[in-house]
Formats: sequence, C-alpha cells, structure tokens
Amino acid sequence: MVTHTLLIDDSDIDLFIQRRFLEVFNFSREFTSFKSADDALEWLSNRQENAIPDVIFLDLNMPKTDGFAFLERFSQLPAPISTRPRIVVLTSSNSTADVNRSRSFKNVIQFITKPMKQADIEDLVRKINSQSN
Repeated sequence: MVTHTLLIDDSDIDLFIQRRFLEVFNFSREFTSFKSADDALEWLSNRQENAIPDVIFLDLNMPKTDGFAFLERFSQLPAPISTRPRIVVLTSSNSTADVNRSRSFKNVIQFITKPMKQADIEDLVRKINSQSN
C-alpha cells in the first residue's frame, strides 16, 4: 500500500471508478483527484516534501493541457516533486506511439489502457515493491 495517490482525469466518472477500484484493492491510504492537468500541476508545485504523492495516475486525452503536456511541465518542477512520484498512464489510448512517448519520461513506470483490471494493479504493485527494495 502506498501512502498517497494522485488521480488526474477530466472525467468525473473515470475518477470515481479509478478511486473505487484502487480502494477495493487497498492500493493507497489517501487519494487526491483533479479534473485538470493545470490544477494538478499547481497543486503539486505547492507541496511540501512530506506531502508529495507516491503515485500519479494520469489520463493522456484531456482538454487544454493533455497528459503529455503535463509530463513535460511536471519534469521541470523542482526535486523531489519531479523525482519522487511514479507515474502510471491510464488512458483509453492503445497507440504504440503513445506508449513509447509516455515511457520516454523517466517517472512513467506503467501504461494501462482503460478500463483498469485487477492484473494491472497486481503488476503495478509488483513494480512498486521491486523498486522500493
């Protein structure tokens, strides 16, 4: 279980489903959600070191600032904000180009095509645990 998870998706329904799914699998103690990448970036830029999320679930297809723009701007935030969180791209896209572009960002540890499944969470937990050891 991680301490704090940030969910970024422009859909209220997707945010609700993602949070409930992660709660059922006891993935995180605390959740914060944003419908806008810009709002999430502003919130992140004001975090103290002890309040930085462990994992960020990020949708790619959002209006105004999409997931790739978020990743670009996120990587420019000061450490440890830009270095500690592990990012999971959670999107309706299954494009190989999107997968490859997402994985070019050092914090992205997994690419999941919606809807999220139990196996996706199990794989993610294994990755997080192996990185922690």
